[in-house]
Amino acid sequence: MRFLIFLVFFNFGSTNNGLDVVRNDFPNINSLEQAERSLNELEKNEDETSKGYYAAMLFMKSKYVKFPLTKLKYFKKGKLLLDDLVINHQNNIEIRYIRFLLQSEMPNFLGYNKNLEEDYLAIIEGVESYNLSSNFKLRMLNYMLLSKNISGQKTQRIKQLLNNL
Repeated sequence: MRFLIFLVFFNFGSTNNGLDVVRNDFPNINSLEQAERSLNELEKNEDETSKGYYAAMLFMKSKYVKFPLTKLKYFKKGKLLLDDLVINHQNNIEIRYIRFLLQSEMPNFLGYNKNLEEDYLAIIEGVESYNLSSNFKLRMLNYMLLSKNISGQKTQRIKQLLNNL
């Protein structure tokens, strides 16, 4: 009986745990192996936030694989999945955050930086009321401050939010 309780608890806890692990590692993934490990953590999760991180890991894989066609394949797959998630879950601040960070780091020649302003506004307007821990909200906003696309006015607004949390 104890084994059964342990097994049930372990299975229910593993879904969130996988997401939590990837959430903590993102955006500090710096190898193909880390991206693969994160993909494996998320592949069974069906919630939209997990799928958002799954898409982000596809982008990370595209960054670290060697062959250009394979890079393009992972990039397109991640882009399609992430943009679809944003369209279908527009109020999910965490998915917007993922796309904001990815687009802010994409090379301009890829043309995947058209939603920076839209995502920034959605995050700024919704982060305080969104159901996330205060620590994670602080981390999100601090990572946004590191973006090369944040102007002085936007930086001030983020710092103001940081002070409110």
